[in-house]
Amino acid sequence: MKNNVITIMFLFCLFGYWGCDENSPVIPCLSCENEEVIIEPTDKKILVEEFTGVRCVNCPAGSAEIENLLDIHGNQLIAVSIHAGFFSTPYSNSREDYTTPEGTALEGFLDSPLGYPTAVIDRKLFENQDDRQLSQSAWAGLIQEEKGQLSPLVIELNLDYDETSRQLTATTNIQSAETLTGDYRYSVMVIETDIIDVQLTPAGQQDDYVHKHVLRDMMTPFNGESIDEDFTMGATIEKVHQMTLPDNYNSSKVSVIVIVHETGGNSKEVVQVEEKSLAD
Repeated sequence: MKNNVITIMFLFCLFGYWGCDENSPVIPCLSCENEEVIIEPTDKKILVEEFTGVRCVNCPAGSAEIENLLDIHGNQLIAVSIHAGFFSTPYSNSREDYTTPEGTALEGFLDSPLGYPTAVIDRKLFENQDDRQLSQSAWAGLIQEEKGQLSPLVIELNLDYDETSRQLTATTNIQSAETLTGDYRYSVMVIETDIIDVQLTPAGQQDDYVHKHVLRDMMTPFNGESIDEDFTMGATIEKVHQMTLPDNYNSSKVSVIVIVHETGGNSKEVVQVEEKSLAD
């Protein structure tokens, strides 16, 4: 009997404390499967795809402008340099050929350049522009125009790299802050920066030129893979890709870029883009 009384008094105090104290603790629901997930729109990052080549005498000036813009905009701007076209044919003393089948295909897919240096910003056809390829004088203003916009998509990119096997695994989680309709694709690029090799400059061939943000390969087709899942509010779409890094890639200088872009009609516009380095 004495034990029963103590038990009752303990329960009375326990429930009395939890029931009457307005500062009582909130107990999380660990089994609530239908709890709504709220995803907030995030700042849209801007993608600039520069088309270049080792035989392009004016391209070092364009690459220098890209670095200047990266200094200004920080991680809100993501750059990739695509070696494609006539100017990308390597020299006899070039250490490597930086052209790729995907880069060559992208040159046509994103409107063939009329002259170099040239770049595409967010794969967007801007007002009063004839095509997506833009001369260097237009880059700064249009990037500033794009800055500050919100994207309904949040991209979380995780990389796993095995130094021994050189296997790289890229896991992408795409979350949506709203329900989207339309056709979308995603592309996964492998980039290497700070590659020392030959480049034609106004002063002649430079053997120790530093090539930055070079497109090395893609884990998807050049025009991306279809996203068959629906972008419903609060939903997460996961994509996993793997590749073995060739021995000539410096893994400490490699990064992965994931792009989600429209594909309906004539639109190829980037909805969101993210980059992560193996060195991070």
